[in-house]
Amino acid sequence: MSYQDDKRELLKLKQGLIEESETIREEKREEVELHGMAKVSNFFYHYKWHVVAAVFFAAVIGFFIYDIVKKEAGDMRVLVLTKSTEVAQNVMYKTKDFELAFEKYCPDFDDSGYVHVDVYNIDLSENVNPEYMRAQTTKAMGEISFGEAQLYIMDSEGLDSVTDGGGTAGFVNLEELYPDCEQVDGVFYHLKDSDFAYLSGYIEACPEDLFMVIRRTTETTANRERAEKAQERALTVLDNIINNKLDGWEDDDGRVYGIYDEGETVLEPTI
Repeated sequence: MSYQDDKRELLKLKQGLIEESETIREEKREEVELHGMAKVSNFFYHYKWHVVAAVFFAAVIGFFIYDIVKKEAGDMRVLVLTKSTEVAQNVMYKTKDFELAFEKYCPDFDDSGYVHVDVYNIDLSENVNPEYMRAQTTKAMGEISFGEAQLYIMDSEGLDSVTDGGGTAGFVNLEELYPDCEQVDGVFYHLKDSDFAYLSGYIEACPEDLFMVIRRTTETTANRERAEKAQERALTVLDNIINNKLDGWEDDDGRVYGIYDEGETVLEPTI
């Protein structure tokens, strides 16, 4: 059949004059069923970029999860919560010094071979940036609810802010545990002129209104199991601080901290 005949047949089909052409036949593509590795190869051929993207995002998510778990695996977490503008500015640059001081008193709770204490500095003072203030408040509430930190460094205004003016009922009475300690007053362990202030290089600049407290856990405490474990560690470390007992351990550089050689206690690391 000629080209013109095919053209006329197509026109008839489009106009609905005929339902099926006797001369023009549609060739049906033969479907081939794949099995085994051929099926896998065909899948990767068509969806390789989807697979690459999925693997990439899975790797990124896995990295963040690992990073979070690794951080949570530290020996202890401490919150610095200050609201007085003067005090908040004073402690702003002391986070690393606090960490190093705590680590000298902190046992290797997780038996990892090294000691690390995470100190989170949260500034609750008045700020010209309302977004910053909201972010700091949200961070504080989130950390308190999470329960990983039960030892806080605070000022009076920070305490009132966190407890909504509810006083000290939510904290451990340290005076019952250490009635003879000059630094202890009720629930407060005052940092001014303490051995901890000395170890953190804070003897001269430490404000009068700066203290440690340990949060009390109750049946209604959020994440109670985690909080009780953190409180136990906090009490151990604070006991070492009050008794000036550096818990013996050796860091990755071979420096030995704490009690060694028949129980001698040192304030500085030795090689």
